[in-house]
Amino acid sequence: MEGFVSFVVIGVFIALIVYFVSKGKKEEAINKEISLNEKNIEEERKRAELEEQRAKWEARKSEYEKNGLPVVEIGTLKLTKNEVCHFVGSAKFCKIKQQTVGYEGGSRGVSLRVMKGISFRVGNHQGHYIKEKITEKTGGQIYLTNKKIIFTAEANSCVVRYKDIVNLNVVENMLQIQTEKKSYLFEIIDAYNFMLILECATNKNDEENSSLCDN
Repeated sequence: MEGFVSFVVIGVFIALIVYFVSKGKKEEAINKEISLNEKNIEEERKRAELEEQRAKWEARKSEYEKNGLPVVEIGTLKLTKNEVCHFVGSAKFCKIKQQTVGYEGGSRGVSLRVMKGISFRVGNHQGHYIKEKITEKTGGQIYLTNKKIIFTAEANSCVVRYKDIVNLNVVENMLQIQTEKKSYLFEIIDAYNFMLILECATNKNDEENSSLCDN
């Protein structure tokens, strides 16, 4: 009788273990499904926002291509013949550099005697300076014309002609311009309009240069 009772108790115990394990796996599967659904919903929302932004961008771009880019009158900046300004805004010229923030000293380690007259030093290393990257920013005005990008400030003023640009990288409000000789990094305040007008202006400039080459 006692053996039968023990057998029943063990059986009930095993059944409870199976039940809770099964319940835990079901809850885990449900949580994963909920998490996956939430992730899919978030990705779909971001995709919809991106499509909406792309549609607005293309509509505004088509408007500029049809009616022409805006023309901004500026009296403080001297432009060349047949050059007009399409955008004026605030920007920051960014310079990334390394700065020494500390020094980590070396260690002489421990000298282990191997045999008479011979020892072996372990754990020794030379000291070194600790450096970190910092970004220096210079505020100023940035201009877009039909021929070039102009940045004016008390320091780091520069001019980048469209024909000299070999690569453009845009991340949110940051613009990196690469020419054959130099790289420039700007933080644009009104980034949306700046990037839109920049694309239209550079495309138009490329078309004009191609027409000159064909002739």
